[in-house]
Amino acid sequence: MANESRYPNYDVWEQHAEWDGHTKKIVGSRRSPQVAHQFFTQPEALLLQTIVGSLVDDHRLEVLTYVAQHLDESIASPIGESQRKVGVPPKKDLYRKGLAGVEAESHAAYGTEFAALKRQEQEKVLQAVSSGRTKAGQAWEGVAPADFFKRLLHDAVSAYYSHPLVWSDIGYGGPAYPRGYVRVELGLTDPWEARANDME
Repeated sequence: MANESRYPNYDVWEQHAEWDGHTKKIVGSRRSPQVAHQFFTQPEALLLQTIVGSLVDDHRLEVLTYVAQHLDESIASPIGESQRKVGVPPKKDLYRKGLAGVEAESHAAYGTEFAALKRQEQEKVLQAVSSGRTKAGQAWEGVAPADFFKRLLHDAVSAYYSHPLVWSDIGYGGPAYPRGYVRVELGLTDPWEARANDME
């Protein structure tokens, strides 16, 4: 995303006393994610954090750790996937093979692991994966690189924008329950929301 928040003086967490207990618990857990994983191995989780950091252009460890944890919990969950395109493997297989494919692609293109690449090199690897123009063909057996990239991008961005630090960056006022939003007319904000004069 951006290196600096558009609302540097705004912190959505300052309003957490207005939220109900269940909401506070959920949002609070996002601020202090666990490092343990149920599905990903430690190297996979670190690789995932590096990939996500490149995708969203944000390298704050607390945010990337949360995204990796969220994806780990989602993949490990016994809840089904709802819909899946014909020919796309189950999420568990897609992520495991996809992450291995990214690592293989990095080695094929630059001779080293993805995390060791420069930012532009990481972006080129991800561009190759997203377009399906990969070099490490055998590593992608059974998985279309573009299918993996599309799923990862969707999941990563969804998780990223559910983190309270990112909410503060974009001026999102947080959960509406139980207080609710009152000033919903165009250009008006409630007292607890980020305002233009909070910007630099």
